[in-house]
Amino acid sequence: MKKVLFGIMILAMIAIFVNGCRDSDVTSSPKYNFSSFAGTVWKTKVKVALANTGWRGMHDPSLLAPKFFDPTHPEYTPSRSDEIITVLPIGTRVRIERLMQDNVDWGGVWVMGSLEDGKPVIVERHLLAKNRFLSTGSSKDWGVDPDMLEKAE
Repeated sequence: MKKVLFGIMILAMIAIFVNGCRDSDVTSSPKYNFSSFAGTVWKTKVKVALANTGWRGMHDPSLLAPKFFDPTHPEYTPSRSDEIITVLPIGTRVRIERLMQDNVDWGGVWVMGSLEDGKPVIVERHLLAKNRFLSTGSSKDWGVDPDMLEKAE
């Protein structure tokens, strides 16, 4: 009987741990003030790369700013773990979808979006306006880097 009870307790602890560690959708949380930014559509003003970044084992590819994939960029800083899938042209449309919070490693947030074909992507923070939840910015307002993206019509 003690072994059965112990086994049930172990299974319950595993279930709590696994379910409690998933990333959370915090799009509508008033803490982040993100809901009015969700659903907006933008066009790229520069080429962006679609890449497998290997970041936290994420399965969705990331959109990278030019400095992370273009060797001609003056601030070129490639990552050894990025695998470039393709370079997308100027004018590529990106829809901002959700704000996700990490509940496992670092507790930060990142932005999920989608391309015109519906393909989900992680929108890399260098494409976005400085925001205190993404970088050292002090703003709680969400937006895009105007050098990278513009409002789609």
